[in-house]
Amino acid sequence: MLQASKVFPFSSNYLPSRNIQTMTTAASKDVEMSITPSSCLHDEPVQIRVEGLLPNQDVTLYSSMKDTRNVQYISTAHYRADSNGKVDVDTMESLGGSYTGHFPMGLIGTLHPAPSEYKFTRFFKRDVVNPNIVELSVYDGHLTEEEVCAPECKKALDSTMHERHYMGPGVQRIPVRYGKVRGTLFLPAGEGPFPGVVDMFGTAGGLLEYRSAQLASRGIAALSLAFFAYDDLPKTLEEFNISYFEEAVEFLLKHEKIMKPHVGAVGVSKGGDLVLSLATYIPEVKAGVWINGCNSNVQSALKLRDSVLPGLEFDFGKIEIVNGSMDCFEILHNPLDYPETIIPIEKADADFLFLVGNGDRNWKSVMYCDQAIERLKKAGRKNYEVHSYELAGHLIEPPYSPFCLSSYHKLISGPILWGGVSKPHICAQEEAWETMIAFLFKNLTNMRGKL
Repeated sequence: MLQASKVFPFSSNYLPSRNIQTMTTAASKDVEMSITPSSCLHDEPVQIRVEGLLPNQDVTLYSSMKDTRNVQYISTAHYRADSNGKVDVDTMESLGGSYTGHFPMGLIGTLHPAPSEYKFTRFFKRDVVNPNIVELSVYDGHLTEEEVCAPECKKALDSTMHERHYMGPGVQRIPVRYGKVRGTLFLPAGEGPFPGVVDMFGTAGGLLEYRSAQLASRGIAALSLAFFAYDDLPKTLEEFNISYFEEAVEFLLKHEKIMKPHVGAVGVSKGGDLVLSLATYIPEVKAGVWINGCNSNVQSALKLRDSVLPGLEFDFGKIEIVNGSMDCFEILHNPLDYPETIIPIEKADADFLFLVGNGDRNWKSVMYCDQAIERLKKAGRKNYEVHSYELAGHLIEPPYSPFCLSSYHKLISGPILWGGVSKPHICAQEEAWETMIAFLFKNLTNMRGKL
């Protein structure tokens, strides 16, 4: 469980951006639902309690949140009050609903599309400046999702609101158009200088900012970097040029608030192999965080200074359909069969952190990580850490991002299976986030003693 004031350089100490208390409405003057803190950073845990119930009363706790597209995500949990008429999610077990057992952040982490929404969708947050607003309610009895969401559902015993912020107080969001580079820079509060990273996602393209915003909230300046399907960049995954990423690193190191002379890189999926390439071919990149990526350059050729690194290709004929989603686990060719595509990370003057979900169904992240480590071992290198997570899927996000088993992917024009099991996946995200931030501070600063 994250404890921000102990793990990170500073805690959020958030004040609500609105009067949360005035948003609380009680259907029963005796029942009170509370969430503490009422406003916090998105990677922070909360305490959820209900008081004023009857002894041993069965209740349903309900949470709801909408994303940028106005898609509604919900979660339910069944609890039984103690002999004093209290429910404490921190210490008690859920008896049913979206999760069972002891899971203090279950109502946030298991948020998923409401029954009325398209089920193969992923929580999408475009506006990171404004917080996510979570509505929490308590209902009498153990209700199904359909019963809670029905128009004729009985009135909640009590409701309250909660804010979850991506940007901590004083964090700056700066749109970037530097030469060919397109993205957004997030700077932590204060004078700096701060460790800097290039932050990248995968084949969905566009620009995703939520991880960079949260890194900056924890003291790491992050350039959320688009590399296709954004602004005037190529619309599809065409040939990449290492010069584009060199220009992004140059931008970071020219900024007065970025710690010199090195930066790091963070990437998931296709962004993972880009991390390996940046660390291998750009000397200023000294720390690479690989999240469920590949050890080969995937799909699109990467043009280097005097050569080209070919792309490892897919065999889409190997797609299988599982519960309406495309299981792509087998479609990427084995890098060992195409050694010319493998990124020679043994030549990198950098440290690597490999974060691996053992339940990844997007592709064989475990195998790709093993192949990468074997290559480093053969070269006598010890510049790596590996953290594997049982039953964690492909999308290892910052903590308490809603778990997504499968969602629509425009590259294959259909829902793709990401894998994982909600509770262990959400717990993995907590540990992976702490590990990543500690790794970046260790390798990019002299702040070891502050963690």
